[in-house]
Amino acid sequence: MAESRLVLEPGAAGGGVAGRAPGRVKAGNSRRPFNFTRSGPYFAGLLLLAFVAYWPSYFSRVLSADHYTHFHASLAVLWILMLAAQPTLIRMKHLAMHRLLGAFSYVLAPLIVVSIVLLGHSRIKGLSGEAYAIQTYILYLQVSLTVLFGLSYALAILTRHTVALHARFMVCTAFTLIDPVVIRLMFWMGSRTPTWNYQWVTFGLTDFVIVALIVMERRRGRNGRKVFPAMLAVFVLAQIPALFGLTSTAPWQAFARWFAALPLT
Repeated sequence: MAESRLVLEPGAAGGGVAGRAPGRVKAGNSRRPFNFTRSGPYFAGLLLLAFVAYWPSYFSRVLSADHYTHFHASLAVLWILMLAAQPTLIRMKHLAMHRLLGAFSYVLAPLIVVSIVLLGHSRIKGLSGEAYAIQTYILYLQVSLTVLFGLSYALAILTRHTVALHARFMVCTAFTLIDPVVIRLMFWMGSRTPTWNYQWVTFGLTDFVIVALIVMERRRGRNGRKVFPAMLAVFVLAQIPALFGLTSTAPWQAFARWFAALPLT
C-alpha cells in the first residue's frame, strides 16, 4: 500500500494539515485555497496609486496642509505599508516580525478611526449653505468607510487564529481605500465639481474587485469562501445612501448637525 503524506495546507483554518497522496499533489494544488501570501505587491501598487491620486491635493502642497490631514495621511500610509509587509513576512517565514506588526495594528487601526473622525469634523465645522450641504455628503462617505474599515479589522482580529478568515478580513480593510483614491484620479480627468455621482464608478469598482475574488475562489476549496460574499453585501448596503441621495434626508442631516456641533476640533 502506498504511503500517504501529511502536508501543511497554507491558508487552511488554524494552520491544519491535509492528507495528500504523492501522485495527486499537482492536481491538489489547482484547488488549494488562496492564502494571500503573494498579495504584497498589490498593496504596494495601491500605495503608489494613492500617491499619484493625492499628488495635486496633498503631496504637492504638503507644507500647507493642516495637521488633521497630516495625521490621517501618515496613518493611512502606514496601514498600506503594513498590508504589503504582512503577507510578504509570512511567505518569507518571518513569523515573529509578522506577529509584531500585528500587535502594532492594535494601536494603528483605532488611530486611523480617530484620524478620520477628527478630519471629518474639522472639514464640516463652521460651514453653511452649499458648502455645508456638500460636506454632509462627504461626511457620510467618511463615516461609512470608517465603519467598514473598523468592521473588517475587528472581524480580522476575532478570527486571527483562523488564517483563511483572518487574511480575507484584512484584505477587506484595503477595499475602503479604493473609493477615495479612485475619486481623486477621476478629478484629474474632469471637473472638481462633478455633474454626476462619481460614486457609481468608485463603488462599482470596489464591488467588482470583491466579485472578482469571489469568482476566483469558486474552485479553490471552502476555507474562507464565505467572507467575500458576506462583505460584498455589507459594502453594498453601506453604499446605498450615497448612491441614491439618502444623505439629504432629515435623519442624516440631523446627525451631521449634531456631529458638527461637537467640540472635537
